[in-house]
Amino acid sequence: MADLVEDLAFRARRILKRQKEAGIVIDRDAIAKIVELDAPIFSLTTGQTITLEQIEAATRLLLTIFVTEQGPALILRNTEGARPAQWYVGDRRKPGPFMQRYLEKLQEASWPQDSIDQLEESTARILESMENPERPGSWDWRGLVVGDVQSGKTASYAGVVNRAADAGYRIIIILAGMHNILRLQTQKRFDSDFLGYDTNPKNIVPGKPMPVIGVGEFNTLLSVDSVTNASLKGDFSQVIAEKANFSPVSQPCVLVVKKNAKVLENLNNWIARRSAASRAAAALIIDDEADQASVDTKDQPLLEDGTFDEDYEPKRVNGEIRKLLMKFDRRVYVGYTATPFANIFIHDDRRADGFGDDLFPAAFIVQLTPPDDYFGPSGVFGTNDEADNTGIPLARPLEQTEENWIPEKHDKSYKPRFDGQDVIPPSLEDAIDAFLLSCAARAARGQEREHKSMLVHVSRYVDVHNEVHRQVEKYLRETCSMISNGDRQTLERLQTVWETDFQQTTKEVLPTVFGRNIVPVTWQQVLETLADSSDKIEVMTANGKSKSDIDYDSFKDSGRSLIAIGGDKLSRGLTLEGLSVSYFLRISRQYDSLLQMGRWFGYRRGFADLCRLYTTDDMEDWFRYMATVQKELRAQFYEMSVTKATPKQFGLKVEVHEILEITSRDKQRHTALRSSSYAGEGKVQTVMFRDKATIEHNANVTDDFIRSLGHGTDNPTRPGPERNKAMGTFWSGIPGRQVAEYLRGLAFPPESIQVNGSKLATYITDQLGLNELTDWSIFLATGREKAVTIGGVTRNCILRTPRSDEYGVLASTERFIIGTALSPLDQAIDLTDAEFAGALTITNAERATRRKPATDVPSGEYIRKARGARPQNGLLIIYPIDPDKALVEQTDRPVIGVVVSFPNSDLADDRVYRINSVAQKEEQ
Repeated sequence: MADLVEDLAFRARRILKRQKEAGIVIDRDAIAKIVELDAPIFSLTTGQTITLEQIEAATRLLLTIFVTEQGPALILRNTEGARPAQWYVGDRRKPGPFMQRYLEKLQEASWPQDSIDQLEESTARILESMENPERPGSWDWRGLVVGDVQSGKTASYAGVVNRAADAGYRIIIILAGMHNILRLQTQKRFDSDFLGYDTNPKNIVPGKPMPVIGVGEFNTLLSVDSVTNASLKGDFSQVIAEKANFSPVSQPCVLVVKKNAKVLENLNNWIARRSAASRAAAALIIDDEADQASVDTKDQPLLEDGTFDEDYEPKRVNGEIRKLLMKFDRRVYVGYTATPFANIFIHDDRRADGFGDDLFPAAFIVQLTPPDDYFGPSGVFGTNDEADNTGIPLARPLEQTEENWIPEKHDKSYKPRFDGQDVIPPSLEDAIDAFLLSCAARAARGQEREHKSMLVHVSRYVDVHNEVHRQVEKYLRETCSMISNGDRQTLERLQTVWETDFQQTTKEVLPTVFGRNIVPVTWQQVLETLADSSDKIEVMTANGKSKSDIDYDSFKDSGRSLIAIGGDKLSRGLTLEGLSVSYFLRISRQYDSLLQMGRWFGYRRGFADLCRLYTTDDMEDWFRYMATVQKELRAQFYEMSVTKATPKQFGLKVEVHEILEITSRDKQRHTALRSSSYAGEGKVQTVMFRDKATIEHNANVTDDFIRSLGHGTDNPTRPGPERNKAMGTFWSGIPGRQVAEYLRGLAFPPESIQVNGSKLATYITDQLGLNELTDWSIFLATGREKAVTIGGVTRNCILRTPRSDEYGVLASTERFIIGTALSPLDQAIDLTDAEFAGALTITNAERATRRKPATDVPSGEYIRKARGARPQNGLLIIYPIDPDKALVEQTDRPVIGVVVSFPNSDLADDRVYRINSVAQKEEQ
């Protein structure tokens, strides 16, 4: 059925593409109409009967293809030097034969049309940021491309390589991860996306042509040499290379090489023996996961004049990469990463004799923009500074400390035990049950031939992986046996999970961008596929001692279902196809490592609602924090692109967390700590106490504060053209010291790191000395929930439900945790109409860069910038939350949540960032 649906959709796609190019709006009705009209013709020409179900499936597939939106990449380019300002123009910029067949392959793979268009454009802009391969002489350029975790970076650099081959680059080296399995994964990808033939020796028959695959099926006349192959031991070898056909003068030659010092040393020695003509060929080096291993972590000495001592030898991998670049007269280095912190922290002036410049991306930085349905950190977890972005309800908290199955700190000899028994803990049992249901539901949705994976990442030690494998295998087989035998208790347990968890989550995901291609199914439909789909599941380990890769290719006709248990190999680069359930314990405290471990990010079209992440509460908060950090870094890239600044002109900063490190300390060697402030920030409380005594204390403090304000304006008019009324009471002209005293009097949980009454109050009083934050607006928001007394007046509470309360995870916690207290428009309650209009204009201009539709609600960031014109004015919003719906201890007093919105300030200096070497020079 799947092939028939794809064929039907492919025919309709060509018609819809022409309509889109003609400016016709493509929506579900337009798609359905084309498919319905074409189905009879398709049936006549193929002799196949087309059912209504197949027409609907083709319509859903095309909906993803044509409705998915993707914004343009941000390009930050150094215009200095001898490089021609324009070389990649006209006919040369159009996709050549290599790029054309790659685009055709993506189209047949049902990529969204907007994503294909943006990849075509972004790769062209990356090429124009590189050097003209036909320009003689010596040249050397370093760039960086930043994409999100699992968002399509490999597709991007495959596109760059295809364009580079068309343009005239002849030596293409891909530095692909630190493990054989990662290198092999990349080699397979390039066999399909660039070479067009299978390099696996097992599939090659002597005397016969190489097996055609991927892009080769669209054009077999393009010749590319490969010195490496698609086997686990197919990395670069001098012995094999000497026998290979290496003729980069006449045609492209590609090498997919592991990022290993010895392998790179051998490669350098081999290249040194090539002819001068070969080494003069234009070379492109792509460094995948460029922040790992590639960055020099040694301390290069400084001379008395403050310059670096060039009589210096860097760390081996970094040194071998730089020597590799020096081997070619004309070279471009392009790093790719989702976590660019270490790369932007490289000192921009470092160089060494015999190694040349360090790998700071002085030539260009490109920030890719993922499609709107990218299943990434901000989409899953939300961000701290966007009230309307709280993520989707897929995380399921677990108690790592209480279960004590695998503690955060352990060694390779540790034996996982739960409650003294050689079994997995209840949380992992729940995760495996969720995976069984996810597999069955996908099969019920017609995705039985799609790959389905589960990730178990609980330790970095191979010996521990083996123990976990054994325990997981035992639970899985016992459960599958119960299902096959129709065990009533097991089936009732799974049915309860389906009805209380999965059905509710599907309802919540359906209205979002992640719900576009979801087909809800019933428990009966799931039950019908449960036994067969469960029996297909395998358990395997993926670590440094694994003797094979995770082979999905051999299962392309039936789909593979597996539970992968591992550590470092699952942390970087490795893609688990159809990953739906992840079980993730706390084993790292670095921004980059944690983000890279998030293998659950990517695209989950048609099954996003079936995905689950089992992890700790603090891990969920950390990921939300890091999503906010990523958003802020992208905002800096946006500002850099708007101001036309180059990477060596625009300093970059990353906010410091009180617990987490940004990256390893050695990689932060050339950064400096700088204080910033709460200026321009909206501090939103999301963590509150649940006990009655503290709730009533905060309510009493709030009573006294509200009484002290006197009469306010009830139901004030909001700014903006609609002139709507806000539910609540508004006061203005309140002294800043009075606000500080109120915040200091409230009790905040210690986990509320970002919203701490004492810190907020201290900042306000510090700014008062600078004649800022002297006059405040106060808004006491009300709703339609439980009636309570606040400040002597009866008011109705607002509704804020606790996170994951429907899954029974609150019994063991002392905290009331919500996604956010803030209602989007409340932060603008004190703006003038002109300020509101200005903030909205800037908001929509920025959204347009990401292909986001215009909104009528300005973002919090630009609201605060608007208020920054009058830094004496702050805004405090008080939210009385219904205690009954919050499931806190029984009380008639409201749970008090606060939001503090600070204007921008040129005088404030409190928040802490790490700034790179360029930013440090800006201070001089």
